[in-house]
Amino acid sequence: MDEESAEVAKQTEPVDAQDASVDPVKVPEQIINDLKPPLDFVPPKLKRKRKIVKRKLGVSSKTEKTLVRTTRKIQMKRKPALGPVDQIRLDAKYPLIPDFDVGSPLSIDTPDSCAASLVSTDSDFPDSVIGLSDDDSSYDDAEQGNEDSQSSISGYTSMSSVSVTQSRDNLSSSLSEENGQIRQIKPGEEDTRPRRAVVRVSRFSNLPPFIYFPPAEERGADLPQDLAKNMKWKLSTITPLVVREALKSTGFRLIKSKSESKDWMGMWGKHMKSIEFSSLKATQKINHFPGTFQIGRKDRLWRNIRKLEVKFGVNEFGFLPQTYVLPYDLKSLRKAWKKTSSDVPWIIKPPASARGQGIKVIHRWDQLSSARPLVVQEYKNNPYLISGTKFDIRMYVLITSFDPLKIYLYEDGLVRFASMKYSSEMTSLGDNFIHLTNYSINKHCDQYIHNEDAGACKGSKWTLKSLWNYLRNEGADVDELLMRIRDLVIKTVVSGEGVVNRLCNENLKSTYQCYELLGFDILLDTELRPWLLEVNISPSLHSSSSLDVTVKGPLIREVFNLARFHFPSKFNEEKQKEMSKILGIEQEIGSFCMDGRLYSRVLSMGEKEKIEDILLSAESGLRQEWLGSILEDLKPCDIRQLVHYEDEQTQLVNFRKIFPTPESHRYLKYIEYPRYFNLLLDAWENKYSTNRRQGLKLLDSFCCKGIHLEVPQIMSNGATATLEPHSTTSLPIIVDNSC
Repeated sequence: MDEESAEVAKQTEPVDAQDASVDPVKVPEQIINDLKPPLDFVPPKLKRKRKIVKRKLGVSSKTEKTLVRTTRKIQMKRKPALGPVDQIRLDAKYPLIPDFDVGSPLSIDTPDSCAASLVSTDSDFPDSVIGLSDDDSSYDDAEQGNEDSQSSISGYTSMSSVSVTQSRDNLSSSLSEENGQIRQIKPGEEDTRPRRAVVRVSRFSNLPPFIYFPPAEERGADLPQDLAKNMKWKLSTITPLVVREALKSTGFRLIKSKSESKDWMGMWGKHMKSIEFSSLKATQKINHFPGTFQIGRKDRLWRNIRKLEVKFGVNEFGFLPQTYVLPYDLKSLRKAWKKTSSDVPWIIKPPASARGQGIKVIHRWDQLSSARPLVVQEYKNNPYLISGTKFDIRMYVLITSFDPLKIYLYEDGLVRFASMKYSSEMTSLGDNFIHLTNYSINKHCDQYIHNEDAGACKGSKWTLKSLWNYLRNEGADVDELLMRIRDLVIKTVVSGEGVVNRLCNENLKSTYQCYELLGFDILLDTELRPWLLEVNISPSLHSSSSLDVTVKGPLIREVFNLARFHFPSKFNEEKQKEMSKILGIEQEIGSFCMDGRLYSRVLSMGEKEKIEDILLSAESGLRQEWLGSILEDLKPCDIRQLVHYEDEQTQLVNFRKIFPTPESHRYLKYIEYPRYFNLLLDAWENKYSTNRRQGLKLLDSFCCKGIHLEVPQIMSNGATATLEPHSTTSLPIIVDNSC
């Protein structure tokens, strides 16, 4: 029986068979029957429709019988009203989605006290933002079958028996982390975690504060009621538990009702189609950029890397195994196949799948399927082995902006082992437990060994830090390996940045709206050379063990802090001053809520002229032509970008900035067209990387005068200072008049 069938069977079991910790509650059968719709019930809309059809068209007896049968089918498909026993069963089965931050049990008679953090109980996911696909990109954080979902509930304390009259809100719980273990805080149990302010002021004057996401061992301090009720986060079908807990601890309300579906601040979900990003408000932030399927799909990734490999050589871009995209490269693959012997393995993958689905290792031509698109890749049969076992690395990469490009690499990650010893024999190619390292595959193997110790080099899953310690003890040059991995990551992101920037310009209203966490899967060969396997645009954040929690818990909080969320713009000036006073903010912040001018893409004429001049100088390819002049006369748009850049650096804990750096200017030649803000940050790093304090003082002097908030007004006819491309150079900003 597959997992889905088992889940359905479990839902149909009696209450007492599902969870021994939940006592069945006897409810009179008459009450349950009263809650169900009558068998002869016909929805009013269907009644009216039947009358209209019969009156206007004339209905024969045969047609009328068809309508009756259709009505009965609809009745059978209708779900009965949720009875008390069903509600208890639901709450017992899913006790881990907290509805509010529990300090003490809340009464259903005191709605005002919990209005700041209640989750809507409407189960609909109404608008297009939730259900959209991601342009068929690779992602491994799905609603079903995700990396760790099968055991994500097993490690938590189950709920005790509850009263029929107890509201669902009172069944809510909060989670705390103790020594790497997630522990559920039961209703009525005091949450002893220390409080931490969730407001963080900028290091610069006249900038609104940011929302701070405290670590798992702390929880956010209470916010004023008027402010807290507007902190809304839109749930999606794949929002992981670690994300929900980080949001709840900070004071967000998790919503999914139709009435509130358009009034939210952030969402963690699947990738949307690029055109759907245009429906987002300028104040809403989502965990994807439009167009990242350019590196998230295996076929697009190969095309983009291959294009740069042809231009700059295999020494620079030869980190992706030779790949053929079928059916387009069928002839080329056949030629390459004939040149090799029958004992050379190949690996086939669907172009847009994850979690090991559809992956096979083959060595015969007749094993290829022509029924669907495939990616056929050279199989690396010389992997670095630990205890005779193959493994790969999951590394986390955060991109906070594509223009300017800002890339951060997380210091920790996951090392995932195959369950059985590696063999290069052709007879072993069909055994996925030997050749594939995906957790979703190997967890079904009897020889899979769970590892709960994040610091131990044992079991079938390690932390990345444990691997580095192991390799150092083996005499490997880990620093050199990390340098090559950083090089691989930057070049991979650069390969798709052109399309992403174009789609951002076409579909985003401001520079505030997007950030993206990527999962890079990397294989090490016997010479410790890193090979890129794939990029996941929605890496799994589900956690089934304390090892997962150790890596993914701090990860998601730092991601949110680097993404820099502002408080919603819902209050007038007087109310904002009151909020600042209540929260004890003494620094001059200007506006307490988000100020859209900070993320405006509208250019003044002076900014346009400067950008054109710098890009003309950059066409020569000589860095010294613009390196000094670009910082001589900083414009408001320059100051805004530099302020955002420096503010992000204050939130770095386990992430490390890999682009831009004082040495990263060598990657600018790989970008198809010069982008002004990339040049700006390169010049800033070149001048102030060794004297940060001087640069910060300069920026703050501009901010004190409010220069960073100078944004040209849009005329009544929609005209603004529009940046036109010069020659063949694609300029970095396309003014969006809908701002």
